[in-house]
Amino acid sequence: MDKRLSVNYGGLELRSPIILASSGITKAYENAAKADHYGAGAVVLKTKFEEEMMAHSPTPRFAVIRRGKGDYSSTTNLSYEQGYEKSIEDYCEEIRMCKKDLEISVIASIGCSTKTCWAQWAKMVEAAGADAIEMNLSCPHSDYVMNETGRMNSFIAEMVPVVKQAVHIPVFTKMTPQLENPIYTAQVMEQGGSDGICAFSRCLGLDIDIEKQAPVLHGGYGGHGGPWSIHYALRWISEMYTKTRLPISGCGGVVEGDDVIKYILAGSTAVQVCFLVYAYGYSVVETLNTHLLSYMDRHGYQSTQEFRGIVTGSRIKSLQEVNREKTLIATVNPDVCVGCRRCTDICIFEGIRYDTEKKKAFINSQCDGCGLCPSFCPRGAISMIHR
Repeated sequence: MDKRLSVNYGGLELRSPIILASSGITKAYENAAKADHYGAGAVVLKTKFEEEMMAHSPTPRFAVIRRGKGDYSSTTNLSYEQGYEKSIEDYCEEIRMCKKDLEISVIASIGCSTKTCWAQWAKMVEAAGADAIEMNLSCPHSDYVMNETGRMNSFIAEMVPVVKQAVHIPVFTKMTPQLENPIYTAQVMEQGGSDGICAFSRCLGLDIDIEKQAPVLHGGYGGHGGPWSIHYALRWISEMYTKTRLPISGCGGVVEGDDVIKYILAGSTAVQVCFLVYAYGYSVVETLNTHLLSYMDRHGYQSTQEFRGIVTGSRIKSLQEVNREKTLIATVNPDVCVGCRRCTDICIFEGIRYDTEKKKAFINSQCDGCGLCPSFCPRGAISMIHR
């Protein structure tokens, strides 16, 4: 493994910033072994929940929802995956097996409702050899997230010190996006003693079968994520980076190598990956590492720390700093335009017309420079230029 990829995440030395997120892809030793083989820095084992019913997943529990039309569509991963299925003793045995045979760092994930359980289980996973603990304070369909909405901050403030006082290994806290102000919650985590923040878990969502007039899958709410979710995470992480001292593990929406780079530029020390592995297998970890190294080579970086957090603070313009002058206008390359009229159909400014003789689109003086039409031109014939 190239040492340039190594990072220190809250006291945990990782050979790569790529972490496999807590889920079915990290449920057992066999899964962790695959992550180890392909070069992940760590695995966050599937969460063991205090609530017994959270150990049992219904079938089916996954759906990839594709919506929209043509070039305006989205992909959502809806799931009702539950926690680790066996006992806490079996969970600790998985940890022991991983630590005995594998190089990869092992982060235990526990989710409890009571102080007694948090403390007891934290001590047990530490004794089993876990390198760190990630407190699952975020599972979208866990009993405490569902029931504590509106008072999550007080729940976090109450429970994080309990785990910190129980163990000597790093304690990370995973954050739900279902918050009024994630920055404030990050500060609550920091004050409670957290060693690092994972931002974010999935949101709680709903899809409906319109013929059955009922929720899809198991018949209730489920966690939903997908490629679209990275933008919410980047927005808050970029501010979180400047307002807490805690290292951040970005999570959500990683579908390609550039996404890992974006997370680091926004301030993440590590990047958690989940559904990409479900979709393409564990070898994607190796692909992500290779892509990250290629980017570092192009820019002359010797470590990810050299570009971590570049796109934060003053790099992100405030309301007052945004330039509101209309400096750009669209232009059509007639050699590429095929006259499909996609652009003329959508321009709300009447700034694009169609030449019936030449059978080409052209820009007129009504163009506002909004920048939408280049995104929809199927041929890439439209670009933005200075007025």
